[in-house]
Amino acid sequence: MFWHVPGLSAASPVDTILDKENFKLECLLDEDEIIQECKALNTRLINFLRDKVQVEQLLRYIVEEAPEDAEKKRIFRFPFIACEIFTCEVDVIMKTLVEDEDLMNLLFSFLKPDHPHGTLSAGYFAKVVICLMIRKTLPLVSYVQGHPEIVSQLVDLIGITSIMEVLIRLIGADETMYSSYADSMQWLDDIQVLEMIVDKFSTSVRTEDCF
Repeated sequence: MFWHVPGLSAASPVDTILDKENFKLECLLDEDEIIQECKALNTRLINFLRDKVQVEQLLRYIVEEAPEDAEKKRIFRFPFIACEIFTCEVDVIMKTLVEDEDLMNLLFSFLKPDHPHGTLSAGYFAKVVICLMIRKTLPLVSYVQGHPEIVSQLVDLIGITSIMEVLIRLIGADETMYSSYADSMQWLDDIQVLEMIVDKFSTSVRTEDCF
């Protein structure tokens, strides 16, 4: 006869990995229940993922192109799961990201002109940034205002739908997003973001007319 003891349950596959010595982040990303455990705020898992080293690696899966000889899970699964971890909106993980200049620089390095801008990767990048806009508004806006080149880079990539959504949310935000709405609107006016957009579309039209 088997007895069921209330309060006792089998350890999750994620906990089993966490029990091992010298396990790697990739072992967790390969586990089907990791997102479920993130949403359930598994304390051991969150404490592991909130570490700067892990947050940096998650970002690299999103913003860096996989090597040509990479396994399929590195190309498809790991970037997807990394994005999903950020968009679980676990406060301490987002805090690690948004309060670290180096990590924010890594995230926004995706926008650099010499960086590959695949549609799938752009979508993951946009989801993370929009999540920060919603949950970590003040530090995100402060970072962008301190790096005005980000706006021009967003404009340059406006042809990518997910990037355009980031730009629209940034310049079309209402009073609930900014602590000082008037100052933020003045900042957007000062950097001439609308002029950038008009010029971008004008250039595109002139280029098309040449063909």
